[in-house]
Amino acid sequence: MTSRPITRATFFAGMLGLGLLVAAPDAHAARNADAENYVQENATAALRTLSDTAVGTPQRRTQFDQLMARFADMPRISSFVLGRYGAQLRADAALRTDWNRTFQEYSIAVYEDRLGRFNGATIRVTDSTERVAGRDVIVTTEMQPRGARAQTVQWRLLRSGNVWKVVDVSLLIEGNQIWLAQQQQRDFLAQLDRNNGDIRALMTDIRQLTASLRQRVHARNS
Repeated sequence: MTSRPITRATFFAGMLGLGLLVAAPDAHAARNADAENYVQENATAALRTLSDTAVGTPQRRTQFDQLMARFADMPRISSFVLGRYGAQLRADAALRTDWNRTFQEYSIAVYEDRLGRFNGATIRVTDSTERVAGRDVIVTTEMQPRGARAQTVQWRLLRSGNVWKVVDVSLLIEGNQIWLAQQQQRDFLAQLDRNNGDIRALMTDIRQLTASLRQRVHARNS
């Protein structure tokens, strides 16, 4: 079966039909101040890094990459987006290493592209909802770019021990509020279903998309 590569056009076209992904299951009414503080601190740091013109682009990107790798649970997200095909990673250590590296570079490039559009913005936590008390929380924030209307950004966090990590982010894209990891899983599963589960072929397409995202960010910041 012929594999159709993921392109920016097909990626966002797929997103448009998924506005309902923002809806969460029944949840506890309580807010979680610890999770809210975690998002406030780290999201503020991410925005500040992206808007720091005192350092060169390579250094700024390195700082942002390191920050997002700590802020988000990249190993968990890397496994989640492959769905049922993730079993291949458990059986092949080399493939698992290559996939985790490829997906992390892509995922951070997506964050850089999307969050970079809020250059100079302030962020304010407005609410949080516990899906599982003390362990699974959605934090709602408003990002207010200079001279533009505030936009809602939601962060889903899971807690392991005493550590919170982001596992998904909901952004307004093409007029729809989209959960990125959920959409990525749908896109990746669709391609893997077409190419007989060839993860390495998927990685080739993802690397091309990552390069395109990096080029767009560089052009925007030049």
